[in-house]
Amino acid sequence: MTHKKLTLTVLLLLACGSKFVYCPNPREDIKKWVSNFFCQKSFSYEYRLKTLTSNVSASGECIIGWAEHAKGVWDYGDTVESFEYIGVSNYEWAKKGRKWEESIRGEESNFLAQLERIFAFEKFELLSVDTDYYYKFNATLPFLAPDRWREMVAYIRISKSNFLPVFIWIGLPDSSVFWQVRITGYNNVKMIEPPIVSFNNYKLIIDTVFVRGQVLRSIKRRIALLGLKWKVIMQGSSLLLKVPSVYTTNQVKEALAPGIPLLCGVTQDRLRANRIAFLQSDPKQTIYLTDWQIGIELIKDVAIKYDRMNKLYLLIKLKKKMELPEEIALEIDNVIVVHTALDRNTKMDIIKIPLNMRYLDAERIRSYMSQPLMNIEVVPSTKRSD
Repeated sequence: MTHKKLTLTVLLLLACGSKFVYCPNPREDIKKWVSNFFCQKSFSYEYRLKTLTSNVSASGECIIGWAEHAKGVWDYGDTVESFEYIGVSNYEWAKKGRKWEESIRGEESNFLAQLERIFAFEKFELLSVDTDYYYKFNATLPFLAPDRWREMVAYIRISKSNFLPVFIWIGLPDSSVFWQVRITGYNNVKMIEPPIVSFNNYKLIIDTVFVRGQVLRSIKRRIALLGLKWKVIMQGSSLLLKVPSVYTTNQVKEALAPGIPLLCGVTQDRLRANRIAFLQSDPKQTIYLTDWQIGIELIKDVAIKYDRMNKLYLLIKLKKKMELPEEIALEIDNVIVVHTALDRNTKMDIIKIPLNMRYLDAERIRSYMSQPLMNIEVVPSTKRSD
């Protein structure tokens, strides 16, 4: 073992004290840490771009998978131009003087798209563990230097405190052109709203056997669990929903889906299965379900949490302690959304399910499990009203 490798090993052992449940292995865990980035709810950033003809400096906030707000300056040497963009869902607003101009969302308000392309590169070389975990990796940005992109180098720092990216630099070795970002404030951004708001109206049709007052309360609770500023009212015998027009009709239907949850036992033995299902994110993965089941009547509470490695998981509290199977699957409206092995002992009333998905998707699952609904037909009645 070389002196450098020996020193690195000693540093890793010292970093893994007995008080930590999770002992990081930076050579093996880097891909998990990068993947966990996309499971966070939000982040803030400071961005800089240098090309041969201009410099860009910007700062922004991002709610992952939903919205961004960025502002900064383009410096062309002889002229300097300021800019500000807000992107929400599929729409973008650019500030022109004192007015906002709306368009279809582009990359000006979608910095996350750049990070997704960069993190698609998967070869990481650990350089140092002194302050952060510091890596060289194989990302390139050809637009910076089309004739020299093969010369580009890339570096990334992962924080030792939260195991998430805090700095990325990509450019030519002489720094004549480069792209860099500092990432801070994970999960602190609460809301990014459109500067101009219009609304769509929907009529909600339900079966006549349900008491409308009870249905109204259930819908309001589902909307509140999702953190949405939607308005639902009873008008005569009808339920009417008013929604900001950045939400598509499909998104409205998804938010108001029945969301009937079922926790199912899983076996690897096909002969012991009483039915076969397939994982939503990977239809090729066959899931063999047993007759062990837990429905909404036994679920006390559902929360979204992050573990020591900042990996997203669902914490389900049951109304009583039960013997749990070695593996379970979570089924929502007859679709398997996640499958996992359980770390179990004797009888338990808590189930921890790791999630490899966006926070907003996890939030929707939590809202389903906390407040299932009856079948609701969502019918658009007006489009983009003020």
